[in-house]
Amino acid sequence: MVYDFGLLKGVIKELYDSFDHAICFWQKDDPAYIDACKTFSARWISLPVSPSAEQFSRIFFYLAQQVLNSTVTQNGEGDVEVYSVIVHETDTGYAQSFQEDIENIQMGELSLEQIVFSEQVQAEWSDVQMYENLKKGTKFQNPNVELQVNI
Repeated sequence: MVYDFGLLKGVIKELYDSFDHAICFWQKDDPAYIDACKTFSARWISLPVSPSAEQFSRIFFYLAQQVLNSTVTQNGEGDVEVYSVIVHETDTGYAQSFQEDIENIQMGELSLEQIVFSEQVQAEWSDVQMYENLKKGTKFQNPNVELQVNI
């Protein structure tokens, strides 16, 4: 199913932008390291997996799919699913995730409850309750857009 790119500029974009210039750490890292991260940066994200390109591709896939699952569509989108996510490490090196990677428990379990955004990161969102609403299953409403092609 095709999805209007402009509609991705809401919750998904805000979540992805949260990672820009944020310190990301594994929640099971050394507590002294985690404390130092929180002391020297107000913008941090605690993750249930090690912050690597492979895991970021899984996290971005997971977050986007969770938002899509919680979005009320009203522009003829139908059932929209994430097919894959690519995170580039270099110009030629990248990590790519598919649905089976998200479900692979050997790669680490992903859950919304285990991804924690600092207060500063949340304060930069257009709705500071956005992530809590996502965790609670509150539906996001897509805006109506003028269709360029009648379906």
